[in-house]
Amino acid sequence: MRFHPDLHWPDMHLRGLAGRLHWPRHARDQARAVATTHTSAEDVEVAKAILYTSVAVLVMLLVVLAAIAFGQEALHWLGVY
Repeated sequence: MRFHPDLHWPDMHLRGLAGRLHWPRHARDQARAVATTHTSAEDVEVAKAILYTSVAVLVMLLVVLAAIAFGQEALHWLGVY
């Protein structure tokens, strides 16, 4: 499949874009950057939140699957094909 020449990006543009995505920023930008550290209490809170969220999603998924299975059985009992 061929693309129109106007749709092609020059190689230099792609290299520059890849460089900006993969290479660290300039030293002047790093001097202004502030390193953030998390305490262990904050890490525990994040872990609890992730655990509670994943359990809630799992329970909701099980309820939905059970409702689908029950609906299929009910249709089978009613003789709907």
